[in-house]
Amino acid sequence: MSRRGGRLTAALVALVALLFAGRWLAGLLADRWWAAQLSPAAATFITDWHVLRLTLAVTGLLIAGAWFVGHLLLVYRAVGSVQIRRNVANLEFREALTPGVLLAIAVAIGAALGLLVGTKPAEWWREVALAWQGVTYGVSDPLSQNDLGVYLAQLPLWRAAHSYLLLLVLLALSVVFGLYLLVGAVRWIEGRPAINTHARAHLGWLLAGLALTLLWGYLLEPYELVAGLGDHPDQQAWRATIVAPLLAGVALATAGLSAAWAVRPRHTLAAAGWIVLASASLVGHWMVPPALGGADEPIVPPKARERFDRMAYGLEALREVRLTQGAATEPPALPSLWNPAIVTRVAASDSTSVLTADPAMIVVQGRSRPMWLVARTLTGGRVAVSAIADDRAGPAGEPLFYQGGDSLPRPVPTSILEVGAPAYHAEAPTYRINRSDEPGVPVDDWPTRILLAWALQAGGLLGPLPQGSRVDWRLSPTERVEQAAPFAQWSAPIPRIIDGNLVWLVDGYLSSNTFPLSSRLIWKQHRVGALRAAFLAMVSAETGATRIFLRPGADRLAEAWAAISHGLVEPSGMIPEAVLRSAPYPSDLFRAQARVLERGDWHVGTLTDRPVPDADELPRADLSWAPDSSGPQLTITFERPGERRLNAVLVGAQDEGRDQVRLFRLDSVTTVPARGTLESRWSRFPSYDALSDSIREEGGQLERGPVRVDADASGIVAYQAHFARRGERGMALAWVSVATDNRLGAGRSLKEAWSNLLGASVPAIAGATQVNRLDDARRWMERADSALRAADWVEFGQAWDGLRRTLGLPVDSAAP
Repeated sequence: MSRRGGRLTAALVALVALLFAGRWLAGLLADRWWAAQLSPAAATFITDWHVLRLTLAVTGLLIAGAWFVGHLLLVYRAVGSVQIRRNVANLEFREALTPGVLLAIAVAIGAALGLLVGTKPAEWWREVALAWQGVTYGVSDPLSQNDLGVYLAQLPLWRAAHSYLLLLVLLALSVVFGLYLLVGAVRWIEGRPAINTHARAHLGWLLAGLALTLLWGYLLEPYELVAGLGDHPDQQAWRATIVAPLLAGVALATAGLSAAWAVRPRHTLAAAGWIVLASASLVGHWMVPPALGGADEPIVPPKARERFDRMAYGLEALREVRLTQGAATEPPALPSLWNPAIVTRVAASDSTSVLTADPAMIVVQGRSRPMWLVARTLTGGRVAVSAIADDRAGPAGEPLFYQGGDSLPRPVPTSILEVGAPAYHAEAPTYRINRSDEPGVPVDDWPTRILLAWALQAGGLLGPLPQGSRVDWRLSPTERVEQAAPFAQWSAPIPRIIDGNLVWLVDGYLSSNTFPLSSRLIWKQHRVGALRAAFLAMVSAETGATRIFLRPGADRLAEAWAAISHGLVEPSGMIPEAVLRSAPYPSDLFRAQARVLERGDWHVGTLTDRPVPDADELPRADLSWAPDSSGPQLTITFERPGERRLNAVLVGAQDEGRDQVRLFRLDSVTTVPARGTLESRWSRFPSYDALSDSIREEGGQLERGPVRVDADASGIVAYQAHFARRGERGMALAWVSVATDNRLGAGRSLKEAWSNLLGASVPAIAGATQVNRLDDARRWMERADSALRAADWVEFGQAWDGLRRTLGLPVDSAAP
């Protein structure tokens, strides 16, 4: 290569390096400035995170680049000359490449391979940080007597480093061997392989390195088996690990023979070593295990497996309750009649978009009431929250809305809270330019604007901006906590009204696929052996202020990450009391716990409504309300195999800020039929068909809600709400079915259904809908007349809207 070409190449390399360095620096500064808006601890942690990833990336690039360039330079030394074909006019001739060109090609190919492979270590930042911090549980596995922290903190890094080294050795061996074949250093002469001295030494040392890498892998096999990474972790597989040290010894001997072959041409010994190693590996992994027996036998006793499942999935506080009382004597004190799909359609409109609908307890006039908080966006970036009563409906079955200061809900759509622009929510823009008195990073100087525009890919920051402007980004609550604490997986945000302000709560989960001796599940398309709800984050919808806390009862892994975060994750004792009371039971954890109980030796039966018995997806959780008005509960039911009746009910709730999970076990006296059986029996009520036909004749449609199960010490009740859909969003509660053991009831409300179950009344028959509607219309008319006499125009307007809704006439609602 000419001196001019060398300078041009060096300039291009420097330009590329400068672009990468500038992009990294812009990202670091932007993230640091953004994190400083949250807290100094967040800025420190984000900076350390960037530096750690850069260090790992640079280290990986240097190691991989030096590795491949060094091996290609060794090949270059063995090459006398290389000729390439050239065509001039119609003549073809060969031209030898100069040593300088060959050297440049070798370096370029080695550098390209280094770039291709070298960035892999940057993905290990979690493993490196956790291994450096260390985790100690104080509990050892019964097989290898290692602390659980070895499997969670050390083993992932060992496996990552081993796989990286194996990749480097195999790729180098393949490339080098191929090049030696290409230049003739390895060839066939008279039907026999031949190799020159230089190539033999080079390949011999590479083979020695491959053997040592395999030795490392053999030594890791017992750890991987205990960590649940094997295909069949049973007694047979564990007994077969006795061959791992033997295989490691064979690999060490093979490495020695390969090194000896690199020094002296003892081809037979080197080939024999690799033949023995391959044969020993085949015998040790495929022939020895069947001979040892123990196939399909549990690797540990069921009690030990249950203990590790409890630690892995937060089941330490699981309390089992065996119901001894049969049918409940009263209906649920706080029934859940509505569901997310219905309330979303009720709250949606042409000018708004529903963000989320979640159950919550709201204090109204000093009394907690169950309701659905429906958050939706308004024009101009505002967010409005509606509170829809969950345990009741209006006279015509319409949904009832709470309004601030009201003691009773009203059938008029309204908002209980509104957050002005700019609000932080899941559908917020990528970035937002704010005024000087609003949150964000100041962009008064051009260097800051250029760096932020580069990092955010936001060309709008380079245009004219008002004096004192600020830019804020990551406006979605989940995105904010994911950037602030990327070591956890975060859930979708749920709304809560705390001290009169809208706050988003986000659950942070920690998972591991190396937790020893625990059940394996599929969560977020990954195979995991442990899942814990470790953190709780709160994000203000008005200011974007973000705080992350350890959840009460967090395990040692969560505590280790809290220590790594340098104060970003605050102790659980710092959680505001109102937030602690409002936080629901983590949904993903609850669903995983139900799957673990089904798969383990808990004898709870099979999950209800599972389409395929061995399907990997987690089950759906339904809603119920705690009888003491403490908050919403999650429920999942289990059926007795082949009997179509419930065998157990799992209930997850919050108890004074701590996760509480209970398993209600049912017997033949206390159980109720399964969901499919109940729906089939309920649908055979004569009045059910008559109601469906009546609604259909009016141009509507009858829709089923989920089957709810309310289980407590007094017994178990199953019920299902049905809704009449009239028009695009006109939804009304039309029917409620209820069941306890073998008794069924139905009616236009839960009260009527329970009365029918007790035999005290008969469900409304066909045609009664119109009579009931006239009764409702008469009540609305009387209410309107009373309001007119008192000159209460607000009450009159609400009564008039209720009357029009009862008669099926459109209601013009301008409420947001």
